[in-house]
Amino acid sequence: MTSRPASNGMNTLLKRPGEKKQANRMVPLTVYAPASIGNFSVGFDALGLALAPLDGTLLGDLVQLSLPDSDRPDGADWALEVKGEFAQKLPSDQEQNIVISSCRIFQSAAADKGIDIQPLKVVLDKRLPIGSGLGSSASSIVAALEALNRWYGNPLSSRDIFGLMAQMEGNISGEIHLDNIAPCLYGGLRLCPPGSRAEYSLPWPGAWRAVVCWPGTELLTRDARGVLPDDVPRKTAVRHGAQFAQFVHALHTGNTELAAASLVDLIAEPYRCSLLPGFDDAKTELKKLGALAVGISGSGPTVFALVDDFEVAEAVETWLAANYQKTEQGFVHICRADLGGARSIE
Repeated sequence: MTSRPASNGMNTLLKRPGEKKQANRMVPLTVYAPASIGNFSVGFDALGLALAPLDGTLLGDLVQLSLPDSDRPDGADWALEVKGEFAQKLPSDQEQNIVISSCRIFQSAAADKGIDIQPLKVVLDKRLPIGSGLGSSASSIVAALEALNRWYGNPLSSRDIFGLMAQMEGNISGEIHLDNIAPCLYGGLRLCPPGSRAEYSLPWPGAWRAVVCWPGTELLTRDARGVLPDDVPRKTAVRHGAQFAQFVHALHTGNTELAAASLVDLIAEPYRCSLLPGFDDAKTELKKLGALAVGISGSGPTVFALVDDFEVAEAVETWLAANYQKTEQGFVHICRADLGGARSIE
């Protein structure tokens, strides 16, 4: 599993029981965690891609940690401030916010190692829409836990922190799926076998771009899962497995044409497309414009189109903005693969 770099702020507000230690980090720490496409068509619950808009937009959540206010009484709890374009969609009670839940699970995991974590001031800049299919919850979880581990001098191993992220995501969705968590944390295109805490990096063709469009509407994951059948016909399962294997093989052998042709969703798209008004038309029209593949990002309603030509990308972007985007708050971005994953920023 990929290891995370050490932070510069060693042991800030970190002490073992009975040991006093002065805080040596004074400057706030901000960690960014990118949006991601879960499922990635052929990889239902098992394949995810981190996204980086070409225009430099930070398409993902940020979590900033800083020392408590000087007038805060000793023993005070975590203090959360939420801001950003989609802050109003989150619960007003901080105890219902997954960032505070992440703080508490980190504090508990550190305590299991005999480390006493002192609460901080936490600011969540919520830049990803809720229920968009862009890994919104994963972005908040990854940004929070990665920031906490860096701030306190990495008391938890890479495996431990990844496990906490998986646990947090599972608490929200009811099942542990890593196809948003893994690319969000490590970057790139990630293969995440269901039922396992393992994840693997896959090659990403340098010419490929993903044009993503969030229409400005919400589709909850539980609703999108509700339309899926409990059982898949044997022929469908066999064909799906073959397509998935062919996609991975094509990437490793550099056959980008075959890889793009393998991006066919036989598991979720046939049932979820009815929840996405305009998706069928988008798929038809975008392929006419030259898109290599078109699919649903995560559970939707965001859609993505895979392209390998910038003029095609611009044409796809224009079509989606005019025909699939439904509100002014919606957006379209031409993205490359974000190969950096979660990272601290100034």
